[in-house]
Amino acid sequence: VSTQSTGQFLHRELPIRLSHMIKELQMLPDNLLLQRSVKSVEDLYWKSFEDLAPFDMSGKSDDQTLSKFTRRLSDIKRRHSSVVETMAEGILALKKENGDRFDPAINYFLDRFYTSRIAIRVLISNHLVLFGQEQEAPGHCGVVDTSLDVHDIVDEAASTACYLCNHHYGECPPVQISTFNKMENKEAHENINIVYIASHLHHMVFELIKNSLRATVEFSTMDTPVQVLIVQGKRDISIKISDRGGGIPMRLLKHLFDYHYSTAPEPDVNSRVPPLAGFGYGLPLSRLYARYLNGNIRLLSMEGYGTDAIIYLQMFSEDAGEVLPLFNKTSQAKYQIGTMVQDWNVAGSSGSRPIWT
Repeated sequence: VSTQSTGQFLHRELPIRLSHMIKELQMLPDNLLLQRSVKSVEDLYWKSFEDLAPFDMSGKSDDQTLSKFTRRLSDIKRRHSSVVETMAEGILALKKENGDRFDPAINYFLDRFYTSRIAIRVLISNHLVLFGQEQEAPGHCGVVDTSLDVHDIVDEAASTACYLCNHHYGECPPVQISTFNKMENKEAHENINIVYIASHLHHMVFELIKNSLRATVEFSTMDTPVQVLIVQGKRDISIKISDRGGGIPMRLLKHLFDYHYSTAPEPDVNSRVPPLAGFGYGLPLSRLYARYLNGNIRLLSMEGYGTDAIIYLQMFSEDAGEVLPLFNKTSQAKYQIGTMVQDWNVAGSSGSRPIWT
């Protein structure tokens, strides 16, 4: 891998991905697109698209051009560092205006928008680690840990979540972590390693353990630990986080991956310590990190008892290719359909929908 080859790939690929995101932004409902913060996000993507246009990377580029291109990528990464928060401001402002009347196309858009953002940041960060000023960690190839110890990441994420839980509640239930290795010639308790991006896995595990700790404290089951089980199968690595935090009613489960939906009160944005919950972005973004490399997150809950959250990861790198949104006629139709006409009804009710729709 050389600066030349990766530079040519990024110069070809990034404008396509940026232009798709701009097109999808322009498909949003007017009342959202006209929000000041959303308009500023659109302007950022136009600026980044235009920044890449002047470079001619079709042939062999000199060192000065490659160095300038790398610096430009660093500028783009820095420029987009707060896009999640800026977009969230616009969504929150719209939600306050409209209440629960939320266009379903917005969740569809945000899943695609944030997935594209994750992918672009991975490509740029990888290039900057390999050929720019960012440092490559030991055992990494770019941003990818070639032998990531899953237990270590889970333990780090649990420690961070416990620190926040102690700060907010003055107490924290114990977190117990165990492993089970089903691979041949492996002991069940042996370490489980994977080729993966450590920061992505940390984000997912931290969010899920944090949710379990909060539920456990608020349900007053402090004597019951949050259990984390890491399992390596023949093709999957699964991480199950189980709590006795009272569970979630079935009617609310479908909303847990909606943006700006939270069962916690809205947090104080001016606090020096990060809030434990309340923004409504932790679960949907965590699922996007899992899905980006062809994994997933599932929730199973029993109201009155507790919740199991399971992270599924691909064990083999050949199965963990990028999963990216495509901008085409099918995706455009999703924005144009709008709120679908109700086609199910609960008997004896006045037009209420089944809880699983």
